[in-house]
Amino acid sequence: MNPLGRLRPRSFRGRIVLSTVGLVAVVMVVVAVLVEVLLDYTAGRDADSALEDRAQSVVSVVDASTPAGSSDLVVPEEDLDPGVRVYDARGRLVAGSMEHDARDSADDLAQVREPTTVDAPGELRLRAEPFRTAGGAHGVVVVSQATEPYQRTELVAFLALLGVGLVVMALSAVVARLATTQALEPVAQMAERAADWSEHDLTQRFDLGPADDELAQLGETLDHLLDRVAMAIRSEQRLTSELAHELRTPLTAIQGSADLALMRGVADEATRADLVEISRAARSMAEVITTLVDVARDAATTDAAATCRVADLVETVRTSVPAALDLVEDVDGSTARIAGPRSLVLRTLAPVVDNAVAHARSRVVLRAVDSPHAVAITVADDGPGIDERVREHLFDSGVSGSGGTGLGLGIARRVARSLGGEIAVESPETGASFVVRLPRA
Repeated sequence: MNPLGRLRPRSFRGRIVLSTVGLVAVVMVVVAVLVEVLLDYTAGRDADSALEDRAQSVVSVVDASTPAGSSDLVVPEEDLDPGVRVYDARGRLVAGSMEHDARDSADDLAQVREPTTVDAPGELRLRAEPFRTAGGAHGVVVVSQATEPYQRTELVAFLALLGVGLVVMALSAVVARLATTQALEPVAQMAERAADWSEHDLTQRFDLGPADDELAQLGETLDHLLDRVAMAIRSEQRLTSELAHELRTPLTAIQGSADLALMRGVADEATRADLVEISRAARSMAEVITTLVDVARDAATTDAAATCRVADLVETVRTSVPAALDLVEDVDGSTARIAGPRSLVLRTLAPVVDNAVAHARSRVVLRAVDSPHAVAITVADDGPGIDERVREHLFDSGVSGSGGTGLGLGIARRVARSLGGEIAVESPETGASFVVRLPRA
C-alpha cells in the first residue's frame, strides 16, 4: 500500500484545502527564491558601488599629495581609512592597512591592470583600482568592504519571507476551508435530504428551477434519480401485492384442507404427520408472504410515528424460548424505544431468536444495549457455532446450516434494513452470536 495514500485526506473538502496550501507553498518558494536572487544581486551591486567610490576617493587623495614629475607615490597615512592599501607600480606596499585575513588577497591584487573585485576571507570584498597621477606615477589602490551587513540583510529578508509564507499558507488554508465549506454545504444538505426522502418520502423533490448553475443541475439530477427510485419501489410494491394475492388464496385452501382433514380424524399416523407438516408449512409461508408485503408497503407515510419499547419485545420473545433452555437476559435501557412498528421489529428479531433456540445446547443469551442513535440487541447461544462454509452466505435465500429453508434470516435482514437497521454476525469462541441494530426513536 502506498504510504502517501494514508496521508491523503478522505474528504473532498480536505483535498481542496491541501491542494490550495500546496499551490500557495510552491508560489511562496518561487517568490522567495526570486527575492533572494534579487537581494543578492542588489547587495553585490551596492557593495561594488561603495568600493568604487571609496577607491576613487583614495586615488584623489594620492594624486593631490604626489608632486608633479615625481615617480614615487606620496600617500599621507592620516588621510587613509582602515582597510585601504596603496601599492606602487612594482607592487610594493606604499601605505595603508588591511584586515589580517585579507592581506594576502590584497597583495595578489597589487599589480592588476584593470579594476578588479574579489571576495576575500573574513567576509570581506576587495576592489583593486589601478591609477596614474597627474605627474605620471603609477599605482594600485586596494580597498575592502565588509559583506556581513549585506548578508545579515539577506538573512532578515529570508526569515521575513518565511514568516510571511507561513502566514499566507495558514490564511489560504482558512480561506479555502471556509470557501469550500460554504460551497459544499448545500451539496451535503441535498445529499442528506435525498437519502432521507428515498427512505421515507418519495414524493419530495428539490425543484430548484432551470439548471443554470451547478447546484441546480445537481438538484435536477437528484430529482430524476428520486423519480426512478420511486418508480422502482412502486413496481416492486405492485409485484409483491400481486404475488401475495395470487399465493394467499391457494395457501389458504391448502392450510384449510389440511386442518379440516385433521379435524375429521385420520387413523393413519403417517398420514396425520404429513397433514400436520403441510399445515405448518402453509402457515409459515403465509407469514413470510405477509412479512414481505408489510416490508414492500410504503411504511414511511402510514407508520412514520410507530415505535415500540425494548421491554415489550423482550417479553414477547421470551415466550418463544422453551423452558428446557436457560434464558439469560441482560437488557440495558429496556425503556428505550425503537423507531419502527412492533410487528416489523418482531419479524426482524423472531427469526434470529428461533435460530438461537434451534442450535442452543442449554442456554440462550439476550442482551440489549441502548445508545444515542441505535439499539443493539444481541442474541447468542452455546451451540456448535456457524459452519464456516455458510458464514459468508448466511443471509442469502436458501442457505441454511441445519437443513431448513433458509428464508428466516434473509427476510429478517431485509426487514431490518427496511427499518434503517442491520443484522450482523459476530464470531465468539463458542456458539453463534447475532447483533440486531435498529434505529432509536
